[in-house]
Amino acid sequence: MLYKEIYRLKRVDNNDFPAIKELFWKVFKKKVTLNYLQNKYNTSYVGVNYICSIAYCDEIPVAFYGAVPQKFKNTDREIYVAHACDSYTLPNHQRKGLHNALATFAYEIMKENDMKYVYAFHSENTHRSTKKLGWKEHERLQRFHIKVNTLPIGKVLNKLRRNHFYDVFFKQKVSLEAIEKLNAEHKEKYQIQFTNDFIDYKNSFKSHHCVELEGCVFWLKIQAIAHVGKFYAPSAEALQKAIKKLKRKAFFLGITEFLFQVDADSTMAKQLQTITQPKESWLVGYLDFDPEIDLKDFIFTYSDLDTF
Repeated sequence: MLYKEIYRLKRVDNNDFPAIKELFWKVFKKKVTLNYLQNKYNTSYVGVNYICSIAYCDEIPVAFYGAVPQKFKNTDREIYVAHACDSYTLPNHQRKGLHNALATFAYEIMKENDMKYVYAFHSENTHRSTKKLGWKEHERLQRFHIKVNTLPIGKVLNKLRRNHFYDVFFKQKVSLEAIEKLNAEHKEKYQIQFTNDFIDYKNSFKSHHCVELEGCVFWLKIQAIAHVGKFYAPSAEALQKAIKKLKRKAFFLGITEFLFQVDADSTMAKQLQTITQPKESWLVGYLDFDPEIDLKDFIFTYSDLDTF
């Protein structure tokens, strides 16, 4: 293939992040800090680092395939999976087989590190591109929008990059009791476990908060609106009471919406349906490396997303 003659493909290491930052700017015309990229892909807390691939042409970075390893656990077993989250190529190097080559290269790295499958929350573009790679379809997450009729101060603060304003009003530290509650549901299913290491990793490149009301726990980030990564509620009634109090806080803080994105088969979805009706969210796509793995045995949440 042509890419073998022109391009050098390699596994990402820490020295490649200035190149990834440069590539991100050239493709999207958006700035991202070196610290953000390094922290996002520093997944040493799970015991595996850098399952990504990058392509160079004459020492110029031209394409990147990004994925992060994650640990999923059920009552009996803990396994590694890979979350594919970034893929970008310079325009004049597209349609040359680079994306498929980088993806296939990364899959070999994943297999060497005992990943059971790779998955993604599909956009229209990723859904189309993964079909050529033999990906399968799982199910769609459900999203729930809970609106708050207030002045959109949150959107203004987000544009001004002043989201740390909310640190004064919401806890960033997650208590052991709150962590236990976030892990309480569906223990028979594989899911990412909330631990101090997982929370520290997420907080290394995004700011999150923990809110405890009416016996419920909400783990969220505030960027214009409040995005809820995961929550626990002892009952639908407790959730309804907690949401009322959350909306009251949001009114005074200028947060116009709470967005939940949850697995359709989860207790969270059933409880939220007593408050508002869901809409379809991302389709979960995957490529399995272990034929014994069945995604029906997994629970996915918004907090699994790489950018959450």
